[in-house]
Amino acid sequence: MKKLIIILIAFNASLCIAHKDTKVQADAPNTSKDGSQKTKAEKPDEASKEDENGKKDEAGSKETKPKTHKVEKEHFKILLKMDGAFESASTSEVSIQTKIWSTLSVLEALPQGSRVKKGDLLVKLDMEKIDERIESLRNEIRLMELDRNIAQAELKLAEAMAPMELAALERREKHSKEDLERYEKIHRPYNRRSAAMSLKNYKDSLAYVQEELNQLKKMYEADDLTEETEEIILQRAENSVAKAKFSLEGAEIRNEETTKIKFPREDFAVREKAKQDELSVKSLRKIQPVALEKKRIEASKLEEQRTKAKRDLSRLESDRKTMTVPSPASGILYRGSFDRGKWSGEATLKPRLKKGGALKPNEVFMTIVQPGPLVVRSDLAEANLRRVKKGLAGKAKSKAFPDINITATVDKVSEVPISPGKFDLVTKVNLPKEAQGILPGMSCKLEFVAYENKEALVIPASAVFSETADEDSKFVYLYRKDKKPKKQVVKIGEKNGDKVEILEGLRAGKEILSEKPKK
Repeated sequence: MKKLIIILIAFNASLCIAHKDTKVQADAPNTSKDGSQKTKAEKPDEASKEDENGKKDEAGSKETKPKTHKVEKEHFKILLKMDGAFESASTSEVSIQTKIWSTLSVLEALPQGSRVKKGDLLVKLDMEKIDERIESLRNEIRLMELDRNIAQAELKLAEAMAPMELAALERREKHSKEDLERYEKIHRPYNRRSAAMSLKNYKDSLAYVQEELNQLKKMYEADDLTEETEEIILQRAENSVAKAKFSLEGAEIRNEETTKIKFPREDFAVREKAKQDELSVKSLRKIQPVALEKKRIEASKLEEQRTKAKRDLSRLESDRKTMTVPSPASGILYRGSFDRGKWSGEATLKPRLKKGGALKPNEVFMTIVQPGPLVVRSDLAEANLRRVKKGLAGKAKSKAFPDINITATVDKVSEVPISPGKFDLVTKVNLPKEAQGILPGMSCKLEFVAYENKEALVIPASAVFSETADEDSKFVYLYRKDKKPKKQVVKIGEKNGDKVEILEGLRAGKEILSEKPKK
């Protein structure tokens, strides 16, 4: 250890000797190429460089002091500034609330800024088309009433006739069945026997007259002479035979037609009629209730159409009354609408409020504004919601009268946001006489002292740090000369830009690091 100390002392001594030699050489005169000597005073630039290098070496040998901030008490306050618009506490929007009529053609309208009284006509509309439609609808209703009466009468008749028609068909079906049964049991067998009997009668008649002729011939052939009377009798007998033959021929033809054509057709017709009557009854039993229901529905539909037409007529008549637009209140006429104090302007409405222009139903196209009292509407940021309460006092600056101070007091804050991150703020204002020219729709600037502490401990926000594991735990670094900085836990209060209020953990006069130490 002693040897090490001796070596260090010797090394320091050698450094001192080297430094002295360097200084002597620097003070000695310099010799130029021509043999003349130059002193240090003749080379100021080189001397200044050597002095700067010496200072840098000395500074490098010492540790530089970190940036610090001295904690002191100061007047700390938070100002809230926001844009606002003057709004009348009493406004009346004007729109035409039609129910079914949509054609609102303008003939004339009062200009922007007109002073109106309650009941004054604001806009005149063309009524010709709606009058035509009302008259046409009235005629349609009269026709519908006639159709409805006819349908109801037909329905009553159909309901009354339905059981009668069904009973008639059932009777016809019953009779057809009875006729078929009687035909098959009685008429058909009889008709066949009658046809056979008729044919037999003709054959018998022929046989009778033929036999009579034969007998007459035998009787008259026995005589040698035939008298004229006998010839006549024979001729008549021969005629009767010929006639009987002809009649028999016709009877045979008719018998053939009856047995081969008439009887099959008659059988088919009787059976077909019975079947048709049976099907008609079955069909009527199914169709009749549906047909009656259809008539009821048609009658009901006509009644509904009539009711709807009368309702439309009532609405049209109501719409026509609505199309006469009186002023709902006394005040100043603004063309357009107000949304939280902001006037929409008349640019888009101006061409539509000329003759021939068209308005939309339920559209606010005018607003009647009472000049006073006025309030200011503005957007309150969600971050400042906790700072602004009812009764908070401030001031407003109008763009029209920037040199006039206007006192302002918070009246209410909306309970729910009006847009993401924004709340509705209503502020009462007290306008002095010289600011009576301020009207709704004009803009202003609002300013409130949201927080104030005249003896607050305030430090830069950049000097406050938090643990990585716990963001809510805040601390600062206390500066200690020739010592490692000390971490000091603090409790912060309000923030304002790059400054933060300290509630606990520090006192005035303390010096803290402005930046987080590198080590």
